[in-house]
Amino acid sequence: MDLDDFDIDSATLGAWQSFTTNLTEVLSVMDESSDLTISVARGLVDGGDTPAIRFSARDEIVTARILNGWSVPGKADPSDDERPLLLELGWAEVPEDDATYYTARCDQEETEPLAVLAAATLREVFEVLHPVFLEPDQLKEILRGSATWQSSAVPARPQDVAIMPANRAELDRIVDQQLEKLFGHPSLRNPDGDVTIRVGSTMLFLRSTQDAGEIVLFSPLVHDVAGRSRAAEVLNDLNVESRYGRFALHRDRVFVQVSVPARPFVPAHLHQALRIMSQIADGIDDDLADRLGGRTTFPNQLES
Repeated sequence: MDLDDFDIDSATLGAWQSFTTNLTEVLSVMDESSDLTISVARGLVDGGDTPAIRFSARDEIVTARILNGWSVPGKADPSDDERPLLLELGWAEVPEDDATYYTARCDQEETEPLAVLAAATLREVFEVLHPVFLEPDQLKEILRGSATWQSSAVPARPQDVAIMPANRAELDRIVDQQLEKLFGHPSLRNPDGDVTIRVGSTMLFLRSTQDAGEIVLFSPLVHDVAGRSRAAEVLNDLNVESRYGRFALHRDRVFVQVSVPARPFVPAHLHQALRIMSQIADGIDDDLADRLGGRTTFPNQLES
């Protein structure tokens, strides 16, 4: 599959825009019976509480509060490094008991600014690369009802049963159902049809082909590669040695991809491909970045 048309930066920006739109809608219909918490997915750091933002609605006013920061696990008070960024974005310091909380408020009829603030905080302060790195159960609350395919969901099927999709749209619906069962929230599918998936600390992308003949999983491993000739030599050796996965250089990025036959589609094959891609990406990205003079996709704190 040709990945020249894939732009990870545009895909990530689009995902955050969709997240912000969905969060705006959720906040506008919140009631006083329950709060909404958005936190970085557990397991991305060793121990302690991960950064989180909690929303509550009272008297048609929605309030957001920072619960934790990266550098001070288990405390409401963010670190000294995070405070200036929070204030610059628009959070307010509110002394309460022995801690200083950061809060922001909006009218429930105008929740977009608060959603924009929350998304900016997750990205710029807590350095969340993509919404897929948020806690799945909480992400499900934000995405619930936003996916257009839900109205025509297909029945659940065993993993080892082969399914013959009639076309690409049906294949995408079947895949979306499988991914929701695996990860606990609706698929993060962009307008181009690419799905973003988190497996451990690995970010993968998935897309079906126009003829519904295969599903392609791919992951950017190294960015800003220093020398194309050296990279081509290294990747050629990897392709000879690798049992699964094909490595390729697209512009200044190294991708690995695996294809899953989809006519017929067997759910178990997709599950296996996801495991393979995760193992490849987790096991080789740091070493490959060192060899090629580039950088990996993820901030250091997401690799803990």
